[in-house]
Amino acid sequence: MILGLDLSLTASAAVACRTNWDGDWSRVQSLVIGEPFTKGASQEQGARRTETIAASLVAFAQSVGATQAWIEGYAYSQAKAAHSLGELGGVVRLELVRAGIEIHTVTASEARKLLLGHNPRKGAKVAVAEAFRASGARFDTLDEYDAMCVANFGLAEIPGAYCFATAEAA
Repeated sequence: MILGLDLSLTASAAVACRTNWDGDWSRVQSLVIGEPFTKGASQEQGARRTETIAASLVAFAQSVGATQAWIEGYAYSQAKAAHSLGELGGVVRLELVRAGIEIHTVTASEARKLLLGHNPRKGAKVAVAEAFRASGARFDTLDEYDAMCVANFGLAEIPGAYCFATAEAA
């Protein structure tokens, strides 16, 4: 079982997919977890928020029997969130390793290029969602589509696993 993760403090998304899912979307599970954060929150509250998100993601991974987690690399272009996102990513990675789940990182551009054949300069999240919707996916958030894109990249790394790829990438 592969887990794709799109990490965010307000809406982290996880998508779980078997290697032999064969494009049957009813066999794919997802979770979105996050917590709003008030401007005057203490450092302890921020640390607890990170802990809660990581614990929820690990619990989901364990409940679906994930053996690998593929994590979207950090979007450091969002300067105001880079520090907090790095903390979340570190805690999530550590807790996944403690749970015995193998971790991998892939950049959003690599994962999107496999799926789309290119990296759109604008509207990349929407392009990913449209590609998956065309095959029958029905997630509620763009974050889940991004997590599926990361999981799809992980699936492509496993011989014989079912994944989506453009003719150019295949």
